[in-house]
Amino acid sequence: MTRFGCSGASRPIARNRALRGTVASLGIAWFLYPAHLAAQAVEAPPDVQTQGTSRGGREFALAAGVLGGAFLLDETVRDLALDHQGTLGRDLAEGGHTYGDWKRTAPVLAGGGILLGVALDGERGVRQATSAFFGVFAGSMSNTVLNWTLGRSRPRAERGVLHFDPFRGNASLGSGHTAYAFAIAAAVDEVTDGGWAIPFYVAAAGTGLARIYGDRHWLSDVVVGGFIGWWVGGRATGAAAGWLRAEPASDSSGLSPPARVRIRPLIAGDALGVQIRFHE
Repeated sequence: MTRFGCSGASRPIARNRALRGTVASLGIAWFLYPAHLAAQAVEAPPDVQTQGTSRGGREFALAAGVLGGAFLLDETVRDLALDHQGTLGRDLAEGGHTYGDWKRTAPVLAGGGILLGVALDGERGVRQATSAFFGVFAGSMSNTVLNWTLGRSRPRAERGVLHFDPFRGNASLGSGHTAYAFAIAAAVDEVTDGGWAIPFYVAAAGTGLARIYGDRHWLSDVVVGGFIGWWVGGRATGAAAGWLRAEPASDSSGLSPPARVRIRPLIAGDALGVQIRFHE
């Protein structure tokens, strides 16, 4: 296999790499930022919309920095993954590929979700499962549109990290498997109480790692796909739950409702991580 940087090996690198990278980053920001501001305008009270918009700008600036860092690490991470190939790793990666393939898992997850919803909450459970399906579809399709528009070459094509051929199929940025997996996790997070979403987030992270390990995607592909799946999938699920009146019913027994768990990326000042918050 031809490796980047090996003696005697060569592969075509697109011209104007900085320009292409800048255009790609601006395209992603153009795709996501207006939707982010619209969601804030709907969710926030009028007196805090301005402050929320300013904070949203800082968050997206930091997110753009994270994406830029992922671009810089793309080749290093790929080399690291290719240098540590093994039978066990490939078997685990195959599981991640399978989970992120909607053709294989969507019928099982959709049918299982509806059956579980009926068993646990009757008609409301069906509405919640339908809301989750809508969120997963929206998250996956949003990534598909961006993927097709940018047309970034896959790692194994040996064309470099900044080679783009827009409006072609089977492109790389962002990762469709990862977007689908994180959309599932975000949808489950929106319609369930407790820690039901945690194993789905773990499976989504495993899918992203599998796509890198299998040389199907760059690191930045996985970062972008995971963010789009999580962000669009979660908000679309919440919107659909409102339309379908699938919000959890108030507890009339007088007992305190179970704590709700929400898992969100933490972007605040110089802090970057994962926040797990429990709501009563």
